[in-house]
Amino acid sequence: MRVDAILREAWRNISTGTARTRGLALSAVVVVALVVASDIFSIHQLLERGREYRRSGASVSILTAEGRVDGTRCDRLSEIPGVRASGALRTTTVKVKPNVLPRAPIPVSDASPGFVDVVGANPIGAGVLLGPEASVALGLDSQGLIATPSTNVRVAGTYAYPDDGRRPGYSYAAIAITNSTEPFDECWIDTWPAKDMTTALLSTMYVSSDISRQPTISQLNPVHGESFDGNAQFQQRITRFAGACAAIGGVALGLISVRTRRLPLASALHAGVPQGALLAITTLETLAWTAVSATLVVPITILISETLGEGTTLVPSLSAAFPLWIGAFAGAWLGVATIREHHLFNYFKTR
Repeated sequence: MRVDAILREAWRNISTGTARTRGLALSAVVVVALVVASDIFSIHQLLERGREYRRSGASVSILTAEGRVDGTRCDRLSEIPGVRASGALRTTTVKVKPNVLPRAPIPVSDASPGFVDVVGANPIGAGVLLGPEASVALGLDSQGLIATPSTNVRVAGTYAYPDDGRRPGYSYAAIAITNSTEPFDECWIDTWPAKDMTTALLSTMYVSSDISRQPTISQLNPVHGESFDGNAQFQQRITRFAGACAAIGGVALGLISVRTRRLPLASALHAGVPQGALLAITTLETLAWTAVSATLVVPITILISETLGEGTTLVPSLSAAFPLWIGAFAGAWLGVATIREHHLFNYFKTR
């Protein structure tokens, strides 16, 4: 059978509806949309857990070594890949005593410049940073002045420190950023996504010849677990078999597209159409409805992904759809391979 004859026969079947292109394409779209939507939603939940882990401060580790932390070296940890921010902190005996809250002085801690990024503050100019409880009590949303009996204390900004399980003590507090070279008490380091190197990095931040005074390393917020292995959770997500499910659906659709036409196909074999030509015609018909489904699936996937605000989930989710189209060809070829000319009479009886 010549190539032009194969092309004409395939086009005739597609254009007249014999190949059921429209119905098969819509069925493929439904299957792929369900698979892709479930995978996108699963990945969205995983990304949201990761964001919550970071928002809660669970990704921040703290080395505590009173009077033995090098602030400059602690700040420079942020230059290492995987370290989002780092900064040193030390407690002081200084307290701000506002005129409006004479019985509720605000404790002040000194911090290295890098500590600003650790707490996510955005100071403007010089001054202290206020915690959320202190800023609410004083009625300061951002910058301003705190009047005290002796002087006015400038507020350069505020920082978030919610009561979500993180270490208490810094919500009703003030932090003064300093370039002092004196040792600090703590080094805070925010690592993402990996925390495997945290202990090794923090252990270089202190100097002490007293082996009995070993520093401690703790987590700012342990509520969400000691670590967050996003890659492992991605590999173990419940929709990791979405591609396999799509492939099974594709094989089923491909097989159905051929087996529902087994009588005319067996008749073609009986009329002398070679098995290879029949396979080529079926391949072209399958290509038609899979192409139509692909043009519909891609915008649907983009819409679902953008609705959830997760553009990064587009590639892995679309990759779960490709097995359906591959499975469709496998199912169609399997269907052609199972059709025999000598079954024509049986097909006729069960039509």
